[in-house]
Amino acid sequence: MTDGSGHDTGPPSTTAGVKFNTAFIQGTDQPADLNTFLQGNSVLPGTYRVDIYVNRALSGRRDIIFVANPRTGAIEACLTLEMLGQLGMNISDLKDNATSSSGCFDLAANVEFAHVEYEPTRLRLSISLPQAMMQRSVRGYVAPELWDEGASAGFVNYSFSGARRERNHQTQDQYYLGLRNGLNLGAWRLRNESSLVYGDSQPYRFRSNRTFAQRDITALKSQLTLGETFTDAQVFDSVRFVGAMLSSDDGMLPDNERIYAPIIRGIAETNATVEVRQNGFTLFSGNVSPGPFEISDIYPSGSNGDLEVTVVEADGRRRVFIQAYASLPIMVPKGALRYSIAAGRYDSYEDGGQSPALGSMTLIYGLTDRVTLAGGAQVSEDYQAGNIGAGVNTGLGAVSLDVTQSNSQQPQKTYSGQSLRLRYANTLEVTNTTLAVAGYRYSTDQYRTLDEHVEERELRTLAGTGRAKDRVEFSLTQSLSEQSASLSITGSEQRYWDNTSKTRQLHVSWNAAWRSLSYSLSVERNQTFERDGQRQSDNRFALTLSIPLGDSPGSSRVFLNAVRDSGGDYNMQAGLNGQVFDDRNTFYSLQAGRDNRSGSSGFGKLSTTKPYGRFDAGYGQGADYRAFSIGASGSVVAHAGGVNVGQPLGETFALVEVENVQGARLTNFSNVETADNGYAVLPYAQPYRTNWVSLDTRGLGADVELESAVTQVVPRRGAVPVVSFKAQVGRRVQLELTLPDGTHLPLGAMVDDEQGKMLGAVDPTGRALILSEKDSGTLIARWSDQQCQAQYHLPPRDPQRTYDRIKVVCQ
Repeated sequence: MTDGSGHDTGPPSTTAGVKFNTAFIQGTDQPADLNTFLQGNSVLPGTYRVDIYVNRALSGRRDIIFVANPRTGAIEACLTLEMLGQLGMNISDLKDNATSSSGCFDLAANVEFAHVEYEPTRLRLSISLPQAMMQRSVRGYVAPELWDEGASAGFVNYSFSGARRERNHQTQDQYYLGLRNGLNLGAWRLRNESSLVYGDSQPYRFRSNRTFAQRDITALKSQLTLGETFTDAQVFDSVRFVGAMLSSDDGMLPDNERIYAPIIRGIAETNATVEVRQNGFTLFSGNVSPGPFEISDIYPSGSNGDLEVTVVEADGRRRVFIQAYASLPIMVPKGALRYSIAAGRYDSYEDGGQSPALGSMTLIYGLTDRVTLAGGAQVSEDYQAGNIGAGVNTGLGAVSLDVTQSNSQQPQKTYSGQSLRLRYANTLEVTNTTLAVAGYRYSTDQYRTLDEHVEERELRTLAGTGRAKDRVEFSLTQSLSEQSASLSITGSEQRYWDNTSKTRQLHVSWNAAWRSLSYSLSVERNQTFERDGQRQSDNRFALTLSIPLGDSPGSSRVFLNAVRDSGGDYNMQAGLNGQVFDDRNTFYSLQAGRDNRSGSSGFGKLSTTKPYGRFDAGYGQGADYRAFSIGASGSVVAHAGGVNVGQPLGETFALVEVENVQGARLTNFSNVETADNGYAVLPYAQPYRTNWVSLDTRGLGADVELESAVTQVVPRRGAVPVVSFKAQVGRRVQLELTLPDGTHLPLGAMVDDEQGKMLGAVDPTGRALILSEKDSGTLIARWSDQQCQAQYHLPPRDPQRTYDRIKVVCQ
């Protein structure tokens, strides 16, 4: 061991002054030797590079000086006030005079309940601080030097759904395959999003939504993106383009702001297929059960397209409604700067469309704690747009107002107009209002977005036809904890220029429970007002009841779904659902129903989650139709350790390696276990934040021993880090060690293998429980200033025994 100057300081000494009375220990033939247990975590003065954990979270890696504490004389880590502040501690109320002449702050003596522990064998410095002493702005933040770039790997994440409907001797097929493909090479991440659709007597259609390469720019807390992607959506409506973009990544900052993801709500009468599209690209396709449904795992590519939701019932009927996609108000902390710079060529959604050059820049700056300024410019061939706006954080929520001026030069005319946008969002803890979002936008007759500008130049739309005039939208979720109830309301209305038509959509649901009975009431209203004065309305009312058949969490439930529309059509379904036997990852649903169109019907569905994916299959039959549905989603990951299949992946995921151990399960992720190559796919990880990964040691068996069952990983966005657990695989053996004279070894004697690796310690009866990697070999026992060697030979392995017992003589 060396000190900070590199000089040899000799071996570490044991802790001085520690004594233990061994007179009470009985059952041992020799005096007990407890020196090994009393040594503690001693360390010599010097400089060591250590991993720093604050409140069990990995917070940094740096060189720390270890010096003698003037108060106790013990060798401890020298922590300065500046260093503690960088690690997230609030040091504003601490006294500088508590710092010693060497600059070290005695944390344990000056902060109640705080303590510091160092583990020299793991080079780990653990600091425990009261949560009240932590800075709010840096809670959960991890220093950039700990962000894991991950390993080189390729993956395919797939989502498949299929349905076949037979009615009146006609067969209708509908299949969807969504793909998210990726390849990680060093700091670069190559991504592709695409889909394959087939059905309705149409040929196969493959469509790629975007293909791009991306990497972190750590110094700028930004992402560099090259290829097909979308411009930033916070100031302007985003557009798809091919080029380069540099934009801020909020995930790298202490105050993490999450992406707002819309929630799709609706009502299905039967086992239906729900499809969600944006700008013609299918974002989601999956099967839902009868009654109200809610889809929340949809992430649109940009803000320039509302979501088109199609519900295809089991008998083939189709319903389509539009859900507005609103973004949150612009708000960032004081002094924070968010930016996005993009340059390239416009990428049309239509084959053979125009691709003019474009440039886009947006800036958002936190002027004060309450005021945020925003603006930007967007330039293309014969098109210019500028935006300016501000956001204000009030006691009643966040409000932002911005104005965009556009100038579109068409072959016959130049259009110049404005668009005003007002957005509001709030979370009220007092009333348990978890989310309230509202937006209003008004555009003048001659205002053009960049998409509309290109469409008019391509003569795909006529000037002034079908363009948005104004739109209002809102979303609210209200919780009533005392009544175990919640109310959610979403709605929107859109009007158009030179076109008296408008659309209106409203969805209201009430979810509550009375004792063990759960129930919900839902109302869905979709209206279209045509320019000739005609009105089309589609109103649906749904009631859902559910009650368990037992008190255990896995008990089956009886349910009832009833749906009625404004035309007088109705559909009622009653059935049973729950777990299949004791499998917590496999569920069934059986139901029978009746409606006024097809008469009686019956449905059945089975779904399961396995380490290698999620799968479901269903069958339904009515008086004049039959319907089949299947679904599968999962991933395939290729890496240096082999190829593994897993569950559906998030944007960032990880590989867990338990060398030479198959079937090792994780405790904090359901149904994830290592394959025969010792790897498992961890489907989700939060980028730039600490992710705990823990193994379920109960299922490993007695022949597997881990150095540690819990670890952490801090991945970069899109990275595939490898989380490795060191495991020793062998045979568990209870040794009875005796000396040649027949006496047992003393309590505390350490047992090592031939390489000097410690295997265990002797108990008061002279026995030691070890894990042996070999069936025969030599053991070395050490105590006080003595040692001896013992030869051992294990009997043939017996699967019925948890461990073997042998008696050996140590000479």
